[in-house]
Amino acid sequence: MSESQPPPSDRRTAERHLACFPASLRRADGEERTALIRDLSVTGALLLVRTEVHIGDKLRLALHISENIDEVREATAEVLRVVPLADDELGLWLKKVAVHFDHAMTIYEKEIDELHERQARLGLTK
Repeated sequence: MSESQPPPSDRRTAERHLACFPASLRRADGEERTALIRDLSVTGALLLVRTEVHIGDKLRLALHISENIDEVREATAEVLRVVPLADDELGLWLKKVAVHFDHAMTIYEKEIDELHERQARLGLTK
């Protein structure tokens, strides 16, 4: 399977919530970059990024999912898929990156659900 092709099946194991909120990622080489979480579940996320990452890379993530933006939820994850954005999607972000958390974030499940509810009230989700 190439990095630009989606996997043959959808292996999501938890409900994903459409989201748009800040995050940062640190690659194995120590480079830290800004990202945007596009959707999120307790088992993984879809990131929008500008940095170079590859399938199998390990990332450390800092997620701002709480109502208090100063509270950071940390996770480690493995890159499962990297898809360049189409020409009509390009802007600040260059790629979609699907990650699977090393440990399910069940401790933050309530915060993830509350984030989805806040965004739905604001008309930011489908």
